[in-house]
Amino acid sequence: MEWTWSEWLEWGAKIVGALATGAGVLVAAINYLNQTKLKRAEWVKSLFEKFFESSVYKEVRGWLDYDELPGKLSGTNQRENEEKFTDFLNFFEFIGVLYSRRQIKFEEVYDIFDYYLKKMKDDPNCQAWIEKYGFEKLKALLERV
Repeated sequence: MEWTWSEWLEWGAKIVGALATGAGVLVAAINYLNQTKLKRAEWVKSLFEKFFESSVYKEVRGWLDYDELPGKLSGTNQRENEEKFTDFLNFFEFIGVLYSRRQIKFEEVYDIFDYYLKKMKDDPNCQAWIEKYGFEKLKALLERV
């Protein structure tokens, strides 16, 4: 059977339509991936700024840097220091939540916070606090370190 000119046009139109639909889906998928990467980059930038550029966690970072945590969690100003340390751990618990929900990747977190993640993982006082107060998302994040 020979095809008529109108049958060829109809067949061609279907192929062009399918290709256009496929191209549209591909463009949408690429756009979605780019938007996801951009959103993750915004999260990571925000976390970096909050942790390193603001003074909120500076004092507690120093405690970990100079192995002063045990003394700070006992003795004078114990309650205030416990609150500061809990806020510090809550920051990383939030990162653990973002990671567990696949909002950010482990590599993105590790590239910026590797030093403090290692410090928390290796410090027995920190580990005891994490265990005692149920920082489950942080605990899961530290298991990857």
